[in-house]
Amino acid sequence: MARLMFGQWILGILFALFWTPLTWIGSTSQVHIHVWGAIIAGGALSGFTILWLKTFPDAAHTRHVVAVAQMLWSAMLIHLSGGRIETHFHVFASLAILSSYRDWKTLVTATITIGIDHFIRGVFYPLSVFGVAAETPIRWLEHVSWVLFAVAYLVPSCRRHRSEFKELCDRQTELEIAKHTVDQQVDERTQELVQINQLLRKKTNEAEKLAMVARHTDNAVSITDAQGKIEWSNEGFTRITGYSAEEALGRQILDFLHCSETKPEIVKTMREAFRHGDGCNLELVNRRKNGELYWLATEVRPIKTIRGDLNRFIVIDRDISERKNVELSLAQAEQQLRSIFDNVPGAFYRRYLHRDDKSIFMSRWIERITGYPADEFVVSDASESICHIRRRSHLDFIHPEDDARVRKHIETSIQQRGEFSIEYRIVDKNENIRWVWERGKCVDNCDEDPLIDGTVFDITERIEAEQENQKLHQELLDVSRRAGMAEIATGVLHNVGNILNSVNVSASIIRKQLEDSPIDKLERISGLIDEYEGDFFAFVKDEHRGRLVPEYLRRLKDSMQEGRLDMITEFSDLVSNIDHIKAIISVQQSTAKCSGLVQKLDVHDVFRDAISANKASIQRDKIIINQQIDECVPVFVSDKHRILQILINLIKNAIDSLRESGVPSPTVTVTATCTDEWMILSVGDNGVGIPPERLARIFQHGFTTKKTGYGFGLHSSANAAKEIGGVLTGFSDGVGCGATFELKLPSTEASLNESIDHETICITGERAYE
Repeated sequence: MARLMFGQWILGILFALFWTPLTWIGSTSQVHIHVWGAIIAGGALSGFTILWLKTFPDAAHTRHVVAVAQMLWSAMLIHLSGGRIETHFHVFASLAILSSYRDWKTLVTATITIGIDHFIRGVFYPLSVFGVAAETPIRWLEHVSWVLFAVAYLVPSCRRHRSEFKELCDRQTELEIAKHTVDQQVDERTQELVQINQLLRKKTNEAEKLAMVARHTDNAVSITDAQGKIEWSNEGFTRITGYSAEEALGRQILDFLHCSETKPEIVKTMREAFRHGDGCNLELVNRRKNGELYWLATEVRPIKTIRGDLNRFIVIDRDISERKNVELSLAQAEQQLRSIFDNVPGAFYRRYLHRDDKSIFMSRWIERITGYPADEFVVSDASESICHIRRRSHLDFIHPEDDARVRKHIETSIQQRGEFSIEYRIVDKNENIRWVWERGKCVDNCDEDPLIDGTVFDITERIEAEQENQKLHQELLDVSRRAGMAEIATGVLHNVGNILNSVNVSASIIRKQLEDSPIDKLERISGLIDEYEGDFFAFVKDEHRGRLVPEYLRRLKDSMQEGRLDMITEFSDLVSNIDHIKAIISVQQSTAKCSGLVQKLDVHDVFRDAISANKASIQRDKIIINQQIDECVPVFVSDKHRILQILINLIKNAIDSLRESGVPSPTVTVTATCTDEWMILSVGDNGVGIPPERLARIFQHGFTTKKTGYGFGLHSSANAAKEIGGVLTGFSDGVGCGATFELKLPSTEASLNESIDHETICITGERAYE
């Protein structure tokens, strides 16, 4: 409305300049005093209205001020245009604008204003309103009648629109009230579901990790349908049970999870789990396909749909024969600790401070502390008025010598609006003296009627346990060492997995050589000799087939000799890899020491064994191996198996990087150089490279740059390098520029002996267990 007033003022000035005092026929025009009137009077009218709008924007009378001003502007524009009939439409346009207020009283004010204006000017100054000097005195009624006609329609329209708008507001209010009610209910439910959601997220994360392990673990993993029939099994299933995936497909998983030596109750538990769609974790004795007995840890987990219907089972099996005794010991120690924690007594309460220590809540642990059930400690106002029986308070059991001290300490802490914590003695139902620790704080109305939440713990066993602290400390230390063994096992299994790929390749090649052996051809020659046994010399000399026999035997001899050499090479690689696996397992089993066998090594042999361990991936991905060994590199002294562990892992990582990058000529470069103090063995590639922000974290436990990695390899390699007195570092110029890792080792036996600490120290993760 303010902008409209300003625009009408400008319009009035234009009328005064160009049309005043134009007659109806438009024959004359001159600058008139009306120009100054439009500027001054129009500016005063618009300015007054704009000021009123800014001063009283929400007042009801402001609408009437705007209505009067708008009608006066219509009168002024009609006057300035010389009474042109077209300008009279400004009145109807103004009425339409004023109807946007949805207030019919505003239209009445406007009608009265324009009626008075037309009456005065129509009777006394008709030229101003009608454009003629003389006019009938009642012509103004005709104009006012049209205004009344328009208002007669706009008034009920305003009333209807106002009613509809009010109804819309009422509905919006009802919706907001309903939404507020729903929000309150949602907030109440949210508080109840917080713990359930947290538990659900935890279980979801565990399920995701379990799915990742199922794809990459060396354990036996099987997926069955809802009836327990095998749909898929990994290579670990074949290695552990001896049955191939093809033999297991479509058969019941229970056929592979028990034998005649398995306890009947365990078999029954597994059958019930599959029948009811439940999960179970069991340890049992089983037989492989070849009849060999072994210990098996099996885990059965049901997979359900969103609606809760059973979909599949996941079965994970581990061969635990060699570690059964260790795991049983760890489980027993864990159960002992869990039993200690689960049986720590503690009673939770809520009570008033000045109402006879009356409790409105008391947990059932109070019975284990005082000997009286919790119901005898809780009282409500209604029951108190009916029964007139004073319930018990846990403060009634305070030892007389401690009573004054305890009550004073609690009251002082509440007055200071702080928490209280105090230890004191009590006398229980059987007149036994116990030590308890109570802590609590005021939760409501700390000034007038304090309401206290607190907990009472029985610490008698703790005091008695201090007498046996040395024994318990030794047991906890043993548990810590075993926990360290479990953490070491993660890195060991990762390194064993790297070697097993090459072992499988060598075994496959040897099996193929045996399958393609020309023994059957020798049988054919033997049959031919038997056929011509009486005159074999004449057969060879005279007949065409006979003359081919010597040449055939020479070729057969060459083929068998070539196959023999290939098998010797593969057997050599297989034995080397198996020795490496034995060394890794020996490190795991030897928890009292971490030092390996120190011996003289030739870098050519070390590189050959490390490359051979990754032979399967090199051949499959057509990797180019580039060796660069300086002539000055001497024979050095170190732990061969730890160095192989590091180099095998570095070469494997380089191959994975090349496979991910897809470069045209994938190349792994292994080099060996020597300085006065260090022997430097490096492994580089032209793969994807490492971003600078990740380079500083690549040796952290659990950090990996590979999509399917776990972050064990480089971490365990760095620890292995430190254990033999070396340093493992990594370099990369960025993404797409490849990466290089350097292993620095002491170059002399003297420096090696200085760098290796022969104390019994095992580095595991971020801690050192001594």
